[in-house]
Amino acid sequence: MHGVLITFDCEASAATLSAPFTDYASALQRQPGLISKAWIVTDTGYGGFHVFTDRSAADNYLGSDLAAGLMATDGFDHFQVRHYDVLDDLSAMTGVSPVTA
Repeated sequence: MHGVLITFDCEASAATLSAPFTDYASALQRQPGLISKAWIVTDTGYGGFHVFTDRSAADNYLGSDLAAGLMATDGFDHFQVRHYDVLDDLSAMTGVSPVTA
């Protein structure tokens, strides 16, 4: 598995972003290779920790129209994207495991 932490600055309230984030979450459910996303709030905005089946699936998401649209959203600034290897066996013990067909 492969993890991607994406954060960005945004001054809008969580209540204001509830509907667009819900729409985005629905679209993410159809993203090939995405296992999970934890939505986060930072000191200056929002983000998420995404777990993908592998680096290729993560790169495909980051190159997708879905991700491009997010990063082009007015008021969402200073995106940071960090990649992480995921310890599969330990992650499976705590509830995150690869999706099998």
